[in-house]
Amino acid sequence: MPIHIAILKRPYLDLIISGRKRLECRLTRVACPPFKKISSDQKVLLKQSAGPVRAQAVVEKVLFEENLTPARVDEIYRSYNDLILAQDDFWHNRRDCRYCSLIWLKNITPCSPYRLRTRGLKAWHILEPQQLNQLKVK
Repeated sequence: MPIHIAILKRPYLDLIISGRKRLECRLTRVACPPFKKISSDQKVLLKQSAGPVRAQAVVEKVLFEENLTPARVDEIYRSYNDLILAQDDFWHNRRDCRYCSLIWLKNITPCSPYRLRTRGLKAWHILEPQQLNQLKVK
């Protein structure tokens, strides 16, 4: 089963670790991971942007939407932002996105921080379990 690495900015990662945020939203202009690449019961490592992995979680459920319009992005905001906890500029800057991945998290477990070498500027990575050890910084 693949392991997912979600790259998160500090305020959102802190909210997840504290248990206040349990829904991760990824809005993209093109279909890219995690869109239709993640499913219930898969593991997600929660990595701080430009920092270490600080926690892990299990996917409770997912919801994907495509062919979004600005009006539909506004509806997602109204329906889910009490769980997503995103700032208004997040929503404003993503009104032209066409794809949405909503990922409910459970079993959020902080860990001793450790570094991974991830390549590129992608905000989501998918690995096979054996690849994980190769990316750990010693």
